[in-house]
Amino acid sequence: MQPRCRPRVPVGYPASIQSDTGAGEEILIDLSPTGCKMRSDIALSAGAYLALQIPVAHEPIPLAVEVSVVRWCKDGHFGVEFLRYSQGDRERVTELVGVLPQPAIYISSHHAASTLSAVSS
Repeated sequence: MQPRCRPRVPVGYPASIQSDTGAGEEILIDLSPTGCKMRSDIALSAGAYLALQIPVAHEPIPLAVEVSVVRWCKDGHFGVEFLRYSQGDRERVTELVGVLPQPAIYISSHHAASTLSAVSS
């Protein structure tokens, strides 16, 4: 598996999906300009192709990802890579992710860098 090229931002957006196995309303859990993690009740498998419509508050037209592919599935959650957007929507997603709050990264004290002291003999 390749490492993610962009960090994902936690969201809770509804999304409409259309796939070969059905259509439905899903929840996006996180989002980046190149993909998302979502929760779905539709039976999806890795390699399935989807079309997504993502309504965004204060915007009259939903974001549209014309073609995306499911990369992984586990316990009703799916990792999706965006392959082709509707006209101008790649830029809209990039701008949206740029203004959303980024997740905080916490380092616990036992992970912090330790100091070394010399021991004299």
